[in-house]
Amino acid sequence: MEDTVRVAVVGAGFMGRAHARVLSRIGEELPGSIELSYIVDTLYDNALLASRKFGGKPVKSVDEIEGNSVDFAVIAIPTSLHMQVFEQLVNKGVNGFLIEKPLTNTISSSARLADIAGDMDLWVSVGHIERFNPAVQSFHRRLGRGELGKVLTYLARRVGPYTPRVADVDVVYDLGVHETDNVLTVFKSLPSRVRSYTIKGLVSGLTDHSLGIFSYADRGFASIEVNRITPFKLRIMYLTTTKGVVFLDYMKQELKLYKGDEETSVNVKKEEPLYLEDLETIKRYMEKKDPPVDVYQAIASVYLCDKILESTESDKEIVIEESPDYQDLKDYLNRGLIGYNNYINGLSAKFP
Repeated sequence: MEDTVRVAVVGAGFMGRAHARVLSRIGEELPGSIELSYIVDTLYDNALLASRKFGGKPVKSVDEIEGNSVDFAVIAIPTSLHMQVFEQLVNKGVNGFLIEKPLTNTISSSARLADIAGDMDLWVSVGHIERFNPAVQSFHRRLGRGELGKVLTYLARRVGPYTPRVADVDVVYDLGVHETDNVLTVFKSLPSRVRSYTIKGLVSGLTDHSLGIFSYADRGFASIEVNRITPFKLRIMYLTTTKGVVFLDYMKQELKLYKGDEETSVNVKKEEPLYLEDLETIKRYMEKKDPPVDVYQAIASVYLCDKILESTESDKEIVIEESPDYQDLKDYLNRGLIGYNNYINGLSAKFP
């Protein structure tokens, strides 16, 4: 066993507590692998409650973390604070990170975070939890092997009720980033054009309902609808290909394949995606392997979210390569696309 990884969980709200819980489970399953050193929350009672249940010293601020006492940090706080807290932790000597999606609340700060990570040789993974959903991984494996045929259309709906804990970001960043990540995994390239329609101010001061359409020219298109006004949760995807239709239910972890009159339900071994995410992330960090979801993939997925909002604000179709910021971000985006290709290839090789 490698040296024990000393972990701080920053944020003891819904996601922070969930991370603390699964990290505690991993520590029990792999004795000596990790030590939950700190739980940080500005509401001290939240940190204290999580600490009593899962371990770690409760503190109100990352300023209270002793220098060089933490190897790895999970950042599970409002997106608008990600950049600030990341830099504070770097100054504390932390060199490994799992940052909840989206990476930051602007494309420029995401690029800046990537630059800092590269310059200082930091290990940073981003919490795209659906990548670790067993049904999604089963889908991605089949996609990578070419079993599903040529992709024609991608249609997804990710809707549900409003949650005040994510009030600092548009629904496009909160929910849509899961689907932009999956679109990039499926097509393994940026779309040529983006058109969107959004509604603001339904339950927050930001965008609460969005329909984004990505054109891949002669390769097909993707359509994603997200909102936080629906009284029930729904997370589904339909992929139409030259060989049939793929249906994915993220929440039920169900994957079905349709070919002609034939329907096949894929046998999926269900497990909590967050547990699989944290386990894979910690193992890769310990083994000095590349992060499961690197910052460049995260930047690419955030970039498409940006283009959705830009299309609505300008009331026109966005041509990606003509966007003023495309040339400035081209290197980050290309590195992200390399990451998507490596992910698909690696998943196919890992599970022959």
